[in-house]
Amino acid sequence: MFLIGDLGNTHSKFTLCNLKSKKIKNYKSFNTNNILTNKNFIKFISKHKIKYAVVTSVVPKVSNKLKFLLQKKNIRFYEILDKIFKKPIKLKVTKPSQVGSDRVANSIAAFTIYKTNCIIVDFGTATTFDILSKKGFYLGGLITPGVKLTLQTLNQFTEKLPLINLKKTNQVIGKDTISAINSGIYWGYIGMINQIINKIISTTKKKYKVILTGGLSTIFSNSLVHKASINKNITLQGVLELINFNKHLFK
Repeated sequence: MFLIGDLGNTHSKFTLCNLKSKKIKNYKSFNTNNILTNKNFIKFISKHKIKYAVVTSVVPKVSNKLKFLLQKKNIRFYEILDKIFKKPIKLKVTKPSQVGSDRVANSIAAFTIYKTNCIIVDFGTATTFDILSKKGFYLGGLITPGVKLTLQTLNQFTEKLPLINLKKTNQVIGKDTISAINSGIYWGYIGMINQIINKIISTTKKKYKVILTGGLSTIFSNSLVHKASINKNITLQGVLELINFNKHLFK
């Protein structure tokens, strides 16, 4: 049994699979900050016969402690960027070691599932854009502040602006403070995403499938100029695809 994980800055997702698994069917989410002391997480990993753990991580301090915890339970721990793994994609960037493992996993899944040029927009703590060619070349990407991070910053560094939960809106001009913040962030991100995608298309002179992932992907999808597909399991699916690509290591 494999424990597959995606350790994010705010939340972490985990699921279980085996070498016969083809798709991620469900997952459990935990707060990253307290995951190592979370009774539900400890119970989750303790009630299953797990032999291997394969994860993505953008928080090395947490993943290092998780590795120690799992090894005490005789679970072999791997991060997908470990040199032991061969990858079905090639990183065509100047510093491959700087590409986050979550973004690598997203690209592996996109290459395996969609088999075409892809732009993956991931709404996490940061909003990231990753560009992948249909030949399996990761061409690079963009990193911008995440939606929730922007909302928190706006609240933290002003005296009167409240922290809001972003909602989809057809209204552009806000009629009060809350609706003004909501419209500004919502339509501001729509404009940014549309412009970035247009710029990628005009620069590369290629067509792309646009894939959205992350918790806020659903509220943006129908307002974009370019048709977009939602795949909230793409990171975990990428880890599963990497395991299947390297299944000889686990026999």
